Amino acid sequence: SNLTMRFGDRLVHQDIDLAVRKGETLAIVGGSGSGKTTLLREMALLLQPTSGSVRVLGNTIGDLQAAHTLSVRRHIGVLFQNGALFGGLSVLENVAFPLREHTRLGGALVREIANLKLALVGLSAADGLLFPNQLSGGMRKRVALARAIAMDPALLFLDEPTSGLDPLSADAFDELVLDLKAALDP
Repeated sequence: SNLTMRFGDRLVHQDIDLAVRKGETLAIVGGSGSGKTTLLREMALLLQPTSGSVRVLGNTIGDLQAAHTLSVRRHIGVLFQNGALFGGLSVLENVAFPLREHTRLGGALVREIANLKLALVGLSAADGLLFPNQLSGGMRKRVALARAIAMDPALLFLDEPTSGLDPLSADAFDELVLDLKAALDP
């Protein structure tokens, strides 16, 4: 509500009011540099707005202590622009990363869940052995999506998920996201 973001003298956006309800899919469209990624980072609790309030999953973020904000973030999945995969980790390790960081699950179960998430996005266990630099752009996007859903988030943010993909790959990725939503949305 009334979200405003400034970086020094630069106004990114001002007085934005936005409500997204459970089960709803929303796309934010705008030109390069218009503040889409900044708004996403504010909504995903990764960036504090200059003013206004962000309410996510029933929690008003300004009212929360840092530890509770982290616990809310665990229910949010983010596919970052350009994937943001760790180049020194295999595909499987990239998908497993949030599970290792935010759960107490054993290694075998973490690998099993990571392989399941890879399968959900159309990748094989053999693909899990590859490294990001060995993947096509479409495969990198799928790996980033698998990592974003690794923790079964209640809320999923996709930052320019089809940028850099050819039209056929972009359409296929859009279909994948819609299929996952239909399959995983309770």
